[in-house]
Amino acid sequence: MSNLPYTVHPGHLNFATAEQVQKNAAGIMLEQVIKGLTVQPPEEKPVAEPGLRDFVFEGSFEAVNEFFYDREWSDGLPIVPPTVDKVERFLEFTERLADDVLGKLLPDNREATIWNVAVNGVMAGCRPEHMPVLVAIVEAMTDPTFGQEHLGHTPGTETLIIVNGQIIKDLDFNCTQGALRPGFQANTSIGRFWRLYLRNVAGFLPHKTDKGCYGGNFRIVLAENEDAAAAMGWEPLSVDQGFQADENVVTITSCTEATQAIEVGAPTAEEILKNIEARMADNHLFIQFFFRGMRTRPTIVLTPAVLKVLSAAGYTKAKVKQHFYENAKLEVGRLSGMIVNRFYKGIDEGNWPEQLGSSKDLNRYIQMVSCPDDFLVVVSGDPDRDHVLICANNGYIGYPVSKKITLPSNWEALLKQRK
Repeated sequence: MSNLPYTVHPGHLNFATAEQVQKNAAGIMLEQVIKGLTVQPPEEKPVAEPGLRDFVFEGSFEAVNEFFYDREWSDGLPIVPPTVDKVERFLEFTERLADDVLGKLLPDNREATIWNVAVNGVMAGCRPEHMPVLVAIVEAMTDPTFGQEHLGHTPGTETLIIVNGQIIKDLDFNCTQGALRPGFQANTSIGRFWRLYLRNVAGFLPHKTDKGCYGGNFRIVLAENEDAAAAMGWEPLSVDQGFQADENVVTITSCTEATQAIEVGAPTAEEILKNIEARMADNHLFIQFFFRGMRTRPTIVLTPAVLKVLSAAGYTKAKVKQHFYENAKLEVGRLSGMIVNRFYKGIDEGNWPEQLGSSKDLNRYIQMVSCPDDFLVVVSGDPDRDHVLICANNGYIGYPVSKKITLPSNWEALLKQRK
């Protein structure tokens, strides 16, 4: 419905005084409102979409890629042409029917189906055996708790996808050095699938429905190093999210800001935790939405080297989360003017009184999350380095969602055939 009229303020509101905004609203914008309500826009008819098995183009690899690129069906990288036989190979790895609907996605209000999951999986360069992971990812994407409809907003939030379970070894996910570096097919192609699916099915297109200020590349899938966690007596993230330790699970979470805390290592566990918490404050954990009464659920990725020191000092995952909760604090005065105003408003509205308190003193420190379990703690990365990754969750969008990866009953046999 691109012909709907709307009114536009001339320039960003943050750069205008209150008097300028009043003047613009009573002048330029009022004229736009009157025109929008009184002038009939040109009629716009819906564009018919091809059927599931319709052929839309035939040609060489190069010609197919040109055709897809011209129609904004690709991300600018070469895609694998989604022929019917390639798509049907993906369908062998799920017991769901091709036309099963997983949900609806905005802004295009298009149905997410098993068929279009397979089509975009082929295009992204995934392997057929990746299909169960792709289906779980889309089930998580369509869950209202996640808030997929917000992913075209100006902060340009990208999504961190985390995988747990035996599936990590079955599909050769990398969970050690370079855990988020391209070069490993499962991590890379499944990460690319996410962004392609948001383009082609949800309908987020740059300069149109995707309004990200900077945006970002698709994120490589993060696989947890469950062996390293288990060696220290820690359960994987999937268990924290309510699943059994032997289940295959995918978790998605919005990640608007990411900070790598370099060399947090120290002789004592207490010093390590303080180093991490200091970087959390630098990151701000997208705290402005906390002031509005929403939660923020940051993801903290620890390397096995860091985990070993914490574990040797008697720190369980629960104790680490509790330490983060009590000590990861932000000096209010470090916030920008606009966000400070939201802080004041949050206090006036009684949001999180246990954390924000009632004082409007800018020189004091406040907690950045609502409870210890708001932290998602994952073990991954170079086993011998003392770096930590901090990913800030945007509570305005929504919250992390985890889904079980459902394997076909003949999974083992199918894997042997593919290998």
